[in-house]
Amino acid sequence: MMSWLLVSVALLGAPARAQDPAAAQKLYDSGDYAGAAAAYRKLAAEQPSEPAWQYDLGDALFKAGKLGPSVAAFERAYRLAPRSGDVRFNLSFALKRAGEDLVPPGVPPAVYVAFHWLSERELAGLQWLGCWLFLLLATAWVARPSRREALAPWTAAALAFWVAAGGWWGARAWLEPAAEGVIVKTTAELRNGPGDGFSVSFTVPEGRRVELLSEQGQWLEVGVAKEGAKGWIKAEDVEKI
Repeated sequence: MMSWLLVSVALLGAPARAQDPAAAQKLYDSGDYAGAAAAYRKLAAEQPSEPAWQYDLGDALFKAGKLGPSVAAFERAYRLAPRSGDVRFNLSFALKRAGEDLVPPGVPPAVYVAFHWLSERELAGLQWLGCWLFLLLATAWVARPSRREALAPWTAAALAFWVAAGGWWGARAWLEPAAEGVIVKTTAELRNGPGDGFSVSFTVPEGRRVELLSEQGQWLEVGVAKEGAKGWIKAEDVEKI
């Protein structure tokens, strides 16, 4: 009886998975893409740092005809797993449906892939690793005069590593939008101000990525890189990344 009670307590105390991956895959295989997307969305919410669920969510949403949300899911998967060829291909394919290219015009694809080879989290980790290595070696260099000749090349190498990783990390932060979203409405109206009373200057197709510049009530100020347009759009028409 005591063992049964212990097992019962353990089961009650254990967090239950909201969705079984096998069940989600079964829904997808049966052609119920909307149901599969709902299941994968729960898995992605449970494990937001797992790129597989974002990738599968994007795939199911794309098959269900939800271009905008699928681009958002693929974009999250790409940020988590930038070295995955499958993720990169699907994101690029979905973006083309929205009239946008993953690789900006004039940038060689190989350069773009190399520049995004590491995720922002990985770059941040390498930058701080280089920082601490340099500080430790520099401290040893100052504290141990007799070892300076031996420590000098290692200290210089750690400094170079820190500068390279920090420069790469900084370049990504400088070149890429601080906040980004994806249009999830079939056609979203870009207005000259935050309200329905302002004139429409441009219509943004579903699936297009936009830079989030500011927010006012139920409206977002966004920038559309491809057309060089800027204006206000309803917040409900955008899924934030």
